[in-house]
Amino acid sequence: MANTEISLFQRDYYVARHRFRKSAKIRGGAVAFLKHPDAPYNDEVSYGIDTAWFGPRSASNVLLMISGTHGPEVMAGSAMQQIWMQEFSTRRPSDTAVFLIHGANPYGCAMKRRTTENNVDLNRNFTDFDPAPLGTALSVRVQEALCREGVQGPQARRTLISLLWLGWRHGLAQVTNEVAAGQYARPDGVGFGGAAPEWANQALCSVWRNHLSEAKRIAIIDWHTGIGGYGSPSFLCFDAPQMPAFQRATSWWGQAVAQSGAHYQAGTRPSYHGLLIRAVQDIAHELGAETTAAVIEFGTYANKKVLEGLLLDRWLQTAASNVSDATRIRLEEKLLRLFCPDDPKWREAVLSEGRQIIAQTMTGLQNWDKTK
Repeated sequence: MANTEISLFQRDYYVARHRFRKSAKIRGGAVAFLKHPDAPYNDEVSYGIDTAWFGPRSASNVLLMISGTHGPEVMAGSAMQQIWMQEFSTRRPSDTAVFLIHGANPYGCAMKRRTTENNVDLNRNFTDFDPAPLGTALSVRVQEALCREGVQGPQARRTLISLLWLGWRHGLAQVTNEVAAGQYARPDGVGFGGAAPEWANQALCSVWRNHLSEAKRIAIIDWHTGIGGYGSPSFLCFDAPQMPAFQRATSWWGQAVAQSGAHYQAGTRPSYHGLLIRAVQDIAHELGAETTAAVIEFGTYANKKVLEGLLLDRWLQTAASNVSDATRIRLEEKLLRLFCPDDPKWREAVLSEGRQIIAQTMTGLQNWDKTK
């Protein structure tokens, strides 16, 4: 694959953001920017949610693609958005619009964190906080294990031993669920879903309501990395298998949609709380649209290494105040590369798979009623 294609992956969020905006403007997209309240006003280092709309606002068919729900994962999602702009924008049907949201969690994208400025996992924040989902005695034990730390970083080995012991006592599937599903009791923990809607949550909901009100059929992809085989896609569709939305997803993207649990340690998908993709689906349904939606993950490393990334992310955000700038920069780069490997083979695979997925999605959107 040519180096020009590999260069769709940018070196950092700021370069990716500016190239996203430039590419969208060149191709006639209506570009907007919602500045994060903590971001500086200097455009070179500012951060926020960038959007680009292509096509008529009255379009019945809309493809919505979101990148950067988890900060270090933005690079792959940004590359997918560039693929659509560079290769598919000239083939957009007249009654179809494409809406790209770049950097859904702008603080995390800019700071190389999975979480928001408040250590909140944005992808667990779209929930009803009155009351918030309740924890269990096991969730307390799991968070105690995940938060083992020292002055030099998280104590990953001790954490893993504790989790394996808890898995032996309570079952691996249950412990895996407690690690991944989201929790609302420990603000300095892993997978904290928050105590109220985050700024990014509120901004995104406003954007969705303002832009999707005319749509009748919406294809939604929230791009992620970390889960699955190295460079291979995993499809997480949260509609019930008997529903038309799930059947469309299977028709578009194949039987991998029905195998989403295969890539988890326990072989079953966690019972996630507060997912972004469910929130945008709910808003679309309230506005009268049908949806076909999936979180699409590109795998990076083994589950153990990804877990170490979650621990490092949490430690950098909550407990690393005394580390040197050089150490912080090194660890942030390590975290970024856990979720966006600096490996041409991985990037080639992601671009190839992503290109095919986008083509399948555009075709499915045009043949909506034929793919139920």
